[in-house]
Amino acid sequence: MYLYGLENNNNQIKQADLLIYELFNKCVHILKDNIEKQETDLQNLSTSIRVAKENILSRDYNELASVCDDYLRRYENNEDENNLLTNLFTGDHGNNIAELVVKSVLLSMKYGSNEGVKRFSRLLQIVDLYPKTMDLIADKLQEIPCWMFFDCLYQITAHLDKPIALKLYPVIEQIVKLYPQSIVYPFKLSYETLQYSITDPILKHNLELIQQQLDRYTPLVNEFIEALNQLNPQQQFDTWSKELYHLLTNDSTTRDIDKLKTHLNKFKDILFSDIINLDETNDGQIILLNTQDNNELENNNSLLKPKITSIRILFKNAVEKELNDLFGKDGELFSTISLGDTRLILGNISLKLKNIIQDKTNINDYSTWFSSTFRQQNRILDKSSIRDLEIPGQYTSKKKPLIEHHIKIVGFDEQLLVLHSLRLPKRITIRGHDENDYRFLVKAGEDIRQDQRIEALFSIMNDLYDNDPNCNQSNSAHIAVRTYKVIPMSSKLGMIEWLDNTRPLKDLIEESYNDSELDIITNQGQHPRKLYQDYVTNTYQKAKPTAKTANNTVMYAELFLSLTKAQVQEEFNHIQSVIPADLLRLAYYKIAISHEGFYTLRRQFITSYAVLCTSQYILGIGDRHQSNFLIDTSSGQIIGIDFGSAFNAATIHLPVPELIPIRLTRQLTQLMSPIGTAGLFRATMIHTMNALRENSDLLLSTMDVFIKEPLIEWMEHALKTKTNILRSDDTYAKDRIKSARLKLNGINPAVIIGSDLKLNSFLRSSNLKEARRQMEKVVGGDQIDSKRAQILLKYNSNRYHKLTVDEQIDCIIDQATDVDILGRSWAGLETFM
Repeated sequence: MYLYGLENNNNQIKQADLLIYELFNKCVHILKDNIEKQETDLQNLSTSIRVAKENILSRDYNELASVCDDYLRRYENNEDENNLLTNLFTGDHGNNIAELVVKSVLLSMKYGSNEGVKRFSRLLQIVDLYPKTMDLIADKLQEIPCWMFFDCLYQITAHLDKPIALKLYPVIEQIVKLYPQSIVYPFKLSYETLQYSITDPILKHNLELIQQQLDRYTPLVNEFIEALNQLNPQQQFDTWSKELYHLLTNDSTTRDIDKLKTHLNKFKDILFSDIINLDETNDGQIILLNTQDNNELENNNSLLKPKITSIRILFKNAVEKELNDLFGKDGELFSTISLGDTRLILGNISLKLKNIIQDKTNINDYSTWFSSTFRQQNRILDKSSIRDLEIPGQYTSKKKPLIEHHIKIVGFDEQLLVLHSLRLPKRITIRGHDENDYRFLVKAGEDIRQDQRIEALFSIMNDLYDNDPNCNQSNSAHIAVRTYKVIPMSSKLGMIEWLDNTRPLKDLIEESYNDSELDIITNQGQHPRKLYQDYVTNTYQKAKPTAKTANNTVMYAELFLSLTKAQVQEEFNHIQSVIPADLLRLAYYKIAISHEGFYTLRRQFITSYAVLCTSQYILGIGDRHQSNFLIDTSSGQIIGIDFGSAFNAATIHLPVPELIPIRLTRQLTQLMSPIGTAGLFRATMIHTMNALRENSDLLLSTMDVFIKEPLIEWMEHALKTKTNILRSDDTYAKDRIKSARLKLNGINPAVIIGSDLKLNSFLRSSNLKEARRQMEKVVGGDQIDSKRAQILLKYNSNRYHKLTVDEQIDCIIDQATDVDILGRSWAGLETFM
């Protein structure tokens, strides 16, 4: 909270502080009185009227939680720059406000509020910060149906090492007993680290008890996860190699040879054979139900026989001798080999493995579990519904689950699709017992929890759009971000719902070239990406003719130091001239079956993209290159994917910081012609931004929880790249939350991105100080041509002036389409398209 003009006026600050204190207490008093009156009236109402009254009560409890938590978060995140909350948080007032939030959230959930469910993750955070509130939880948790906690199970299981775990345990135990497959994946993800980090004997006992119960209730899940891991031998090998490098220290005298030998045997188990590791799943045993099962298993003893897939046979034949020569057959050479030689040889082995698997599209090439083992296990264990393996992602806090209606897995299609990106993710097809197919993308080697959290934030935004009258006009298309299921299964494995009838934006555009255009691009050295890279390189070499090499930060900095706006425009327009401006428009013409169909598809595109741009801007999602968008060819809608760079990380973390708030390049704007961004696109962005700004509290509350989660990759990256200025995790997270609040307060995007540039660790060296200053100048815009610069000038006395929604959207569009920025951006963004 900051009031401009009060910086040096202590008397006015004290008056404002007292006024805020009095207004807050008055507001809370009115809300509490109203709630108490409704609670009293509730006892004597009929059932039908009671239900309606409970809905009103849950709304009022959420309003009370919202008011209190807004000030609580401002105080926690140091947003009280000129000390306007001193009276409010004197003495024990902070604990009292925290207690009000906790009580209100739990009571709103008791009365069936879905908004209360979304606030529960924040409640866990409050209990950590204000331990006195913990005693409020135990009794009230029992009044809430356990299924209402489904949407926050990943946060709940992450708290099993904290004191609050003792209060949560009865709820978890109930979920494990009634709905084990709702919690099995969140729990296993948390168990990875908690099994080693928990020291309290009671918490440790409870953790292991949950693990044993889940193994008993969901016997096939561990094998399913391990089989999914086997679809990605490349990632298994890379993970194994990293662990080996950690064990294989430079000093050979300090190496633990026994551990290294065990690690070598683990390699052979993982990559030379196709046996699900029973020791890590069900205590080395296949779970059976009775003696009859045992007899049946003996008759099907092929389950226990080692089975080797074609990939593992080929890999073993290709590298076993090389591996034995390096380590010795039994690891006897570990005491003498060098770390450098090991890295070199294992790098070559990794390439061999990649070559072996890149054209393998039969699931049995990777693991026999999906075809033979699963079917036999399923038949043997099919004595009770509790043994069924459900398709993941079917539980929601919005309604009580009917497990008998959940789709069970009966098999897997033999064919899979290998995507030729960095980690070669696989698309699998699951056969459901309802005779339908369900496709998922299996991603290994990366943590997809951030994608899951972004989808959760999109869902909150969609609720806000649904409840906003301007977003639901009868003559407008449905305003919502297209979401999909993301199921993290471990810190390195997860499944993402496959979206049928979709194509990457990049593919759709590039398929619209005609033969002559394709010839110019591919055979005549006129590929726009090459031209752009040459432009960057030539600019640097002209400025630094004696320099031999330079990193990307230094090279791109020269674009800001050496070139004028006119020069950038000239170079950028030249690169764009080799590309037809209407490739995406042509692609939509091809998709449409008639002229009317084209206009319908285009309208769907414009509306869906405007909603997506607003939503992604607030969440600070960057790295929006063409491959990070999908086009639904049946509806024309656009869908965002791959949110590894969120919360302004693309500006703060990348060597070449991103300066555009959203992607709004020529191919996209040409599809919107003849009106362009000024028509439906701008109007939809205004409606959606207004909905978010008017109802920002729940969104900020959830973002606060996610941003402060220590496992998020951008936070880890921030710690790795910090240099001269030491910034704690907590300070860094608070900066990100403040940035989101500034966006929701309507601050000029040029001001926000300019502030973020100061946090970029790559720009902190003294020789790049001037480059950063020039970047900030370019971001601020030209007062003659740039709307954002003109608005900055209009409110010159206060850069943090709260713009109208119209002004804010105009500034975002202006900055996103500024050629002076597009022509100095990272080549990989392909801003010329």
